[in-house]
Amino acid sequence: MSVSHTRLTDGADRQRLAATIHEWASPWLASDTLIHIEEPDITSDCPRWLLRFRGDERDYIAVWLTWRQRTLHVETELMPAPEENVDEIYRYLLVKNAEMYPLHVALGPEDGLYLVGRFPVAEITPELLDEITGAAVHFVDELFPTVMSLGFPALYRRRRRR
Repeated sequence: MSVSHTRLTDGADRQRLAATIHEWASPWLASDTLIHIEEPDITSDCPRWLLRFRGDERDYIAVWLTWRQRTLHVETELMPAPEENVDEIYRYLLVKNAEMYPLHVALGPEDGLYLVGRFPVAEITPELLDEITGAAVHFVDELFPTVMSLGFPALYRRRRRR
């Protein structure tokens, strides 16, 4: 059985990735869907881009893009650790997880729920960034009201559509 290995990325890959993210972000910033991008020093050990989108169910959806050795790690917080109905929330999200692409639900720090994904750095294109960030915004807007209503029933009330 043959195993393929992704090569370690280098400074040229970092430059290409930074340029790709910048190229992708420009029209979205002009459209007011992407309201902020924080670009890192790409020479740092672990550069991270912060993308802040306008959401429907949440005012803002922050998506982190983190450079790893061979991959771009993507994450956005779905909700903090639920206080109630934890089993029901986990069951709901496990069922939804099977339908989700290219991101999936994962437990994060302090039992918060996140949407995460990993993508080979060499495959990152503006089109893939559209797919990744579109999925992040879509899934947060779709899942957030249900999980918040279950996890914080005394605190969370769903927004009325504008």
